[in-house]
Amino acid sequence: MVLSWCCVPLVVYRSVFSQLSSPQANEQSQTITVDRQMRRYNVPRLAFINKMDRAGANPFRVIGQLRAKLKMNAAALQVPIGAESDLKGVVDLVRMKAIYNEGVKGNQIVESDDIPESVKAFAEEKRAELIEQLSEADETLCDLFLDEQPISNLDIAQAIRRATVSLKFTPVFVGSAIKNTAVQPLLDGVCAYLPNPGEINNQALDPTLPSHAPPVPLAPASDAPLVGLAFKLEEGRYGQLTYMRVYQGELRRGSVIYNARTGKKVKVPRLVRMHSNEMEVSILVENGSELTSRTSSQSLPVRFAPCSASSVRPETLSTMVLLLSRW
Repeated sequence: MVLSWCCVPLVVYRSVFSQLSSPQANEQSQTITVDRQMRRYNVPRLAFINKMDRAGANPFRVIGQLRAKLKMNAAALQVPIGAESDLKGVVDLVRMKAIYNEGVKGNQIVESDDIPESVKAFAEEKRAELIEQLSEADETLCDLFLDEQPISNLDIAQAIRRATVSLKFTPVFVGSAIKNTAVQPLLDGVCAYLPNPGEINNQALDPTLPSHAPPVPLAPASDAPLVGLAFKLEEGRYGQLTYMRVYQGELRRGSVIYNARTGKKVKVPRLVRMHSNEMEVSILVENGSELTSRTSSQSLPVRFAPCSASSVRPETLSTMVLLLSRW
């Protein structure tokens, strides 16, 4: 699970087609559904092609399917070093560096300017393809490309971000999550190419106003009234967990929040963040800042948000989990 900042509801568009290890892989039905939802809500995305260590994995076939079936302007930002069980790392096409994962479970990241000769020519070819695809989505880079002017690494990185935020381009990363190969570059890409809270226009509905009233604009500020969305309930070994996304304001342990659906007030007994199946207790979360863990448990003035998007069921609430995506 990626824990970072909290504003964009969905950020990493994972492996697009099922079982890249199988040449007979079929398109997943949820792929079309997720794509439709992301287009409907204007969500910028990254694509991550997983399971590159499996037999028959072909990331560029998947990129071709992204373009043909989902009509995306997509291009690879990396090419794999090695194939299948011999996967060793990736080549970053933006910086033209080789990235390897070494040590136990690939926890040591090694970067090198020496790209293996076996993939060097192919990496240069794919970098040229990346620039060409980006030129169709970004006018600034297009001008440099058509005028045959030198294009720097910074020009490419800035063009990727502009085109991704404007929903005109989908960067594609490759790797193997189970071996931790190229996962860190993916997380770096989330921070580098996806929008921050100030670039997202979130809106909420105030239930105290008539149904035809305009939406209330939200600001990613910690001193604003709390607005959040409780979007998932889970019963597990930690009891009842309510996953919540914060769009505005801050949430502290012991705070009382207003449930806009039921009109009731709910006290938050605990705040935790989940690392896979491990739980870490936290005290405070603010929109636009990392969820932090503190030893102090001082109480603060309670805030109520009349336009809160929370849908918590107070009769079953035991713990609130802050699931944080990018920003």
